[in-house]
Amino acid sequence: MINVEIINCPFCRENNAEHWAEECGWKTVRCRDCGYLYVNPRPSVQIRNDATELGVHASGDDLDISERRIGKKVDLYRKALQSLYADVWLVNQPITWLDIGAGYGEMVEAVKSLAHPNSRVLGLEPMQPKVTAARALGIEMISGYIDENTPKCRFASAINIFSHIYDFDDFLLKVRCILEDGGELLIETGDMGNVQERDQFPGELGLPDHVAFASERHMTGFLERNGFEIVAVQSLRVDGLLFSAKGLVKKILGRSTVLSLPFSSPYRSIRIRARKHPDVRSDQE
Repeated sequence: MINVEIINCPFCRENNAEHWAEECGWKTVRCRDCGYLYVNPRPSVQIRNDATELGVHASGDDLDISERRIGKKVDLYRKALQSLYADVWLVNQPITWLDIGAGYGEMVEAVKSLAHPNSRVLGLEPMQPKVTAARALGIEMISGYIDENTPKCRFASAINIFSHIYDFDDFLLKVRCILEDGGELLIETGDMGNVQERDQFPGELGLPDHVAFASERHMTGFLERNGFEIVAVQSLRVDGLLFSAKGLVKKILGRSTVLSLPFSSPYRSIRIRARKHPDVRSDQE
């Protein structure tokens, strides 16, 4: 038996939720007031932090969640950044960029390949096995979370880590503290805005390591109420042929996944480029 905590909706703070889905014994609920999806109850903060640092499942079993390095991600990120930050590369001036939750450093590599040679691009990652592997490849990494020692930067990114974060408001305030005035944050995560039923979401939910699932409206709401202005939003399909094939393999292996036909799901992935608003200050800054 592991320690759990019962919470209100992390977005609107109301206690008015209904059952939405269950996976591996953990329940996802939908807030009746704002539509936000979240795991409730969820593993305690201490259990979660310990599991993340070690690279094991927050449910308390021995499942390894450190995954593996995927070299193809570097090319995918590079292609996305070329267009989304074309204005930055055109100026061709040195920049500072911190990738938060950097994993094995694929995003760091992608940014370095596009940025001015005198730029400083590094990753911040709490999972020690990933930090060790990235450093072995010569990628500059900091082990841990955002704190008073985290270096200031002009640009920051948080790629597919939103669903892992317990308090996203607090996370954004901490990001504001490390961003220079006018600095920017890039977020990539899932968009559940048009997903009504569980069987419309392709694949596994990844409970309880994933604890929240938002829409574009929720994400922009989080950003704007924490002192960011939206610069650009991109929406992308994820349910292609390869995704469906991977889902079939997982199902055969007995995983808790939902099969779907290619290009049939309303689920999307979104990238949001946001800028720190200079007229907003938090108590932490």
